Amino acid sequence: MKLAAQLAIVAWIGLAASSTVRAQEPLESELQARCERAELPSELLNDLCQDVVASLQLAQPELGLLLAGGNPVLGTASPIGARFRFIPRVHIGGRINFVWADVPDIIDYPSDTLSPLGTLGFVVPMPQADISIGVFEGFELGTTLGGFASLELLGTLSTLLLPSGDGFEANVSGFGLGARVGLLRESFTAPGISVSGLYKWLGRVQLGNVDEGDDAEFGADMRVASFRAGLSKSFVALGLALTLGYDNYWSDIDFAIATAPGVVNEIVSEDSPFELASGRWSAFVDVSYILLFVNIVAEVGWQEEQRLAGSRELEIESGNLFAALGIRLTL
Repeated sequence: MKLAAQLAIVAWIGLAASSTVRAQEPLESELQARCERAELPSELLNDLCQDVVASLQLAQPELGLLLAGGNPVLGTASPIGARFRFIPRVHIGGRINFVWADVPDIIDYPSDTLSPLGTLGFVVPMPQADISIGVFEGFELGTTLGGFASLELLGTLSTLLLPSGDGFEANVSGFGLGARVGLLRESFTAPGISVSGLYKWLGRVQLGNVDEGDDAEFGADMRVASFRAGLSKSFVALGLALTLGYDNYWSDIDFAIATAPGVVNEIVSEDSPFELASGRWSAFVDVSYILLFVNIVAEVGWQEEQRLAGSRELEIESGNLFAALGIRLTL
């Protein structure tokens, strides 16, 4: 149990490190310039345009974290290798990821520049199916020190369940492909250690609809390059895993503003989108209950915060709490 306590301390340090607050980040300069070139007819609409840009920059890492997820093999960092020389072992799992998201309310925008800017806050769930296939056993470095350079192939399928009552238009699906390389297979005396990379895609997400009377709308798809380093150890019926990660996000975005009843100004058109990019560090802790070949896992994580300059001299902050519940079967 001493090792369990040490892992718990390392996990706490990882989560604390990932929650470090960044200095205030500027809004994307090209999108700001497009707001200016649009020559919107009032200061209020200029503020709205800037807040749509802020919403896009906030939503990208929030939804990107949901798509990337935490530990790529829920509950463990130990490589599985192959059952026999040419017969792979397989992890099959299902989970539901959750993220709390917060963006400026661009749908029902204040009617004057003195009124406070509202926010849209919502919990977004994403059911996900996972598979991990061990294709190479790796090398033995010594007694109880196996699995070095082992290889697993990773795959995911997911569906983003968007809250339509908060202005989202439809649910979207995504998938991912990647690999995990083992550094050390878990044994009685050693933890499991591995590193992984996944590339994931998600369809277009739309918030707001100017044709239905909203003040603004934006659309964005999502592509994520997700890198993870993990360490785990099991103790009879309980398992503990720590995962540290970095994600690169890319989105083709578009947005429009209603400048008057029935009049729409497309700042960035859907036919000619702008590529928005960002990156964030994160950390996750998994706790597992082990029943023979089945693991029931709870995961919690935190993505480093971001701070943006919004309209009305306000600073907009977000620190993204992540959670997941799932089950994993080893075959």
